[in-house]
Amino acid sequence: MKFFLDSFSLHKEQTDCVIVGVFKPCRLTRSANNLDEYSNGYISQLINQGDINGEIGQSLLLYDVPNIIAKRLLLIGCGDENNFNSRSIIKITKNIIKILNKRSIKHIIFSLTELNFYKNNIYWFIRKIISALKKEFFKINTFLKKDVYLNSISFNIIDKNLISLAKVALTHSLAIDLGLTAAKKLSNLPPNICNPLYLSLQAEKLSKKYNNIDVTTIDINQMKSLGMHAYLAVSRGSENKPYMSVVQYSGKNVINKKIIILIGKGLTFDSGGISIKPSQNMHEMKYDMCGAAAVYGTLIMAAELNLPLNIIGILAGCENMPGGSAFRPGDILTTMSGKTVEVLNTDAEGRLVLCDVLKYIERFSPDIVIDVATLTGACVVALGNDVTGLFSNNEDLVNDLKKASQQTNDKVWRLPLFKEYEKDINSNVADFSNVGNGKAGAITAACFLSQFTKKYHWAHLDIAGTAWESGVNKGSTGRPVELLSQFLLNMSHYTQC
Repeated sequence: MKFFLDSFSLHKEQTDCVIVGVFKPCRLTRSANNLDEYSNGYISQLINQGDINGEIGQSLLLYDVPNIIAKRLLLIGCGDENNFNSRSIIKITKNIIKILNKRSIKHIIFSLTELNFYKNNIYWFIRKIISALKKEFFKINTFLKKDVYLNSISFNIIDKNLISLAKVALTHSLAIDLGLTAAKKLSNLPPNICNPLYLSLQAEKLSKKYNNIDVTTIDINQMKSLGMHAYLAVSRGSENKPYMSVVQYSGKNVINKKIIILIGKGLTFDSGGISIKPSQNMHEMKYDMCGAAAVYGTLIMAAELNLPLNIIGILAGCENMPGGSAFRPGDILTTMSGKTVEVLNTDAEGRLVLCDVLKYIERFSPDIVIDVATLTGACVVALGNDVTGLFSNNEDLVNDLKKASQQTNDKVWRLPLFKEYEKDINSNVADFSNVGNGKAGAITAACFLSQFTKKYHWAHLDIAGTAWESGVNKGSTGRPVELLSQFLLNMSHYTQC
């Protein structure tokens, strides 16, 4: 699908459909009012007859409107003008796509950009509306498997002075969507295809596509040499060997010298190992690599936009299976840091992989480290499926992530890392145990990781509840690609606020 930006004379445009808005009660937007004048009051006459009053969810498709060249005119209800927000955009977008998809409409002019809701900023309106449109089309293509006739959308920018800013928003939107879609597609693959080797090969392809990306693959023998025994233990029961991809993105004209590292948990399948999971919904454990997929997608966004940053992405690929060589409850593992871990539950494997990665990245002297992981069911219990758990050892990093969360509506909620929780991962035979006492499971998991992050500013995003949806629309959400992308845009000073 192609997107265009211009300042149109709506009544003169030859297109399949022009879309304008109606606020309740029966108040035309600027674009709709303009077309009403050219049609000699034809639109307002229909509205006065009660065919539409502006409620969200309402629509009225008109043909052969007097003095309007476009084949159709779609009036779309926008609700209460004073309460118009990003949720309103999502609602009207769904309504628009549902109407258009029933008809062979290929080209539309979208004239709703005067409905700014974020400090009257055209940048954010374009970002929000394209994000909503893209999500709807991904749903149609992936879940509904319907043909999409629409192939071009033109946005009418009434104020010509805002076109350049709108173009920036369009560029950013399409780059983020490219990364988001790539993350979803990778996450949705079945585990017999997307195994650790496949994940590493996808990372290597990035270096061939983008000249600002270099990829190094760490295999099982190199992991042994590095002493990554916790990471290796998790993989022992599987015939699919572990691979860790180090994806180094080097921006040009770097304006922020900080080294930013994004770590993605890449358990391409997690059976739970010897502490095997219940069979119900175990097939969804192919999504245990959504953290790695999110990092992969975010790097695509950075490369597409040539962000002036230095970013290192780690895709920690592994598979956790039961077997004769699998690690066991009761085992004591020596991590790359030299610290020892008593295994009490082999289904708490993600933290064992990540603790070695968190030590490995010290060689890059990072300033900021963010790990993204479907780490704990306890986080789902605490926050549900709409909000990602956030943990950190640095207030500035927390504030930066919260800002990006608010901008993108990719919600996070901070949970504590108080010292009092650390006693729950004490072990009398090792430095730590890999699970706590059954309480505050998301927090004790984060506390475990925090023991390996003393040398840099670190944040942990627990996406166990937000990485995928179950049920009829089962599939990856791509979260938190948009959040991470916005975080990097803010670090680049690329975002218009």
